[in-house]
Amino acid sequence: MNNRGIENLSKDMLTTNVRLLKSTKMFDKVKAVHITIQANYYSVTSLHLICGEMKKYLKQWPQVIELNLCFGFNYFSGLMTDRNINRYQTSMQPYVKTISKLLPRVSKLVLQGAVHCEVLDEWFGDLAIHYSNQLRYLDRDYSIVIDTPPLQTFSMLTSLSVTFGNFANYSTAYAAASQLQQLRIYNISCNVDESLPAVKPASTISFPELRNLLLEYPRAANVFADKDAHANLPKLKLPCLETLHVLFGGNYCPVLACAVLPSCMKSINIIGQYGILSVLDKCGVQRVEKLMVTALLNPTSSASATKNLLRNLYDCNRVTRHGCLRLDKTLTLNPEDLETLTITHLQIGMVMNSDMVVAFITKLTKLVDIKFTNISTEDSELSLANPEVNGDMLKTVVSFTAPINNLSINYNNDSYPTQPTPALISYLVLRLPTLRYLTANKVSAVDITKHVELFGLHFPHLNHISFDLEECPAFIVKKRNGV
Repeated sequence: MNNRGIENLSKDMLTTNVRLLKSTKMFDKVKAVHITIQANYYSVTSLHLICGEMKKYLKQWPQVIELNLCFGFNYFSGLMTDRNINRYQTSMQPYVKTISKLLPRVSKLVLQGAVHCEVLDEWFGDLAIHYSNQLRYLDRDYSIVIDTPPLQTFSMLTSLSVTFGNFANYSTAYAAASQLQQLRIYNISCNVDESLPAVKPASTISFPELRNLLLEYPRAANVFADKDAHANLPKLKLPCLETLHVLFGGNYCPVLACAVLPSCMKSINIIGQYGILSVLDKCGVQRVEKLMVTALLNPTSSASATKNLLRNLYDCNRVTRHGCLRLDKTLTLNPEDLETLTITHLQIGMVMNSDMVVAFITKLTKLVDIKFTNISTEDSELSLANPEVNGDMLKTVVSFTAPINNLSINYNNDSYPTQPTPALISYLVLRLPTLRYLTANKVSAVDITKHVELFGLHFPHLNHISFDLEECPAFIVKKRNGV
């Protein structure tokens, strides 16, 4: 149930719309309930009405196992004043507590409030306590309340997600959930917050069952410039970790600096600057089946630093099955440095010099997937509409020696009026005999209608074609040869 904008409705209209759910038989087998209350302003009376109606129909769904309860930012920023806080606590708390009785089987609980609020903390804490013996998945905002109730009370919990998680102040709380198999911390902070209660940090956190770890850092480039930040963090032991995803904006990753990873892993996805590579080397990883690196290189990155970025993780001994590299126009690297790399998937964004792209790609003989993203026609070297123009970067894909089976062409919003014409697409596809999947956006539908039969008749090797059409007219594409 999404109540966005409901503050503009009358009481009778609100009651009528909510009650529609009760009379619909198609909801008899519902397993998940998402309740979002998000608006610029709510009165206590409106919230009282919403929750009263919610209570009436929730009791019909005792089979629900997933509950997502979200309160929006503007709603609380306008109302959480000293004058209103007691009224809200009195008005809402009985309904929130009642949810646990109406939905007794919940094993997945998502509790979200866009701003930290003591009233929300109490409501959410009460809900979590009611489900503590059966919850397997818990997702909540703000680690300031992560220890209320203590995580060790969730004996069945295997997956935990926290937004705005403070890892320095609450390391002891995280350590209590040693049975976790999946841990996600978004907008993680690794700096000690003096405003939070002083708690002696754990010296070591061991997750013997953890399989998946996601760490998302703030994107500010200088957030983790201080390499002493990890001094406040515990040692992190992850003996069974299989999948690691790290997104950070800085040049240093404190949590990984304290981590001990398995020597063999299934997947590592790193989005950030090259400084993380030296950290990963110290974590003990020797082999990984699938590696994805998005290099957020700055214009001052040296060629040697970029070369080390690739050499350290993309050598043949370390990536065993799938290597994906995303590069931008700030790349400083000689194509010869790529010759021994086992890169199978390549994504090039904010495209570089056309000749440089060709030089890179011809060295990657194991490529099966290539994506050109955020292409801008402001570069005078790119003439994307005419496949016969010398130096056309997309045209150069026909020189690939690798067995390309997936080609994706994505234009950014500044690319008008130039678009990938059917002539260009045909030119590419005819010269890529192994191509199976073709995706392009901002294709002119007026032109493409003239070539519908062409795509069906002359490209029998294609299994999938996806075009994001502009000014789409009404027309029918016939299925041919399995396309």
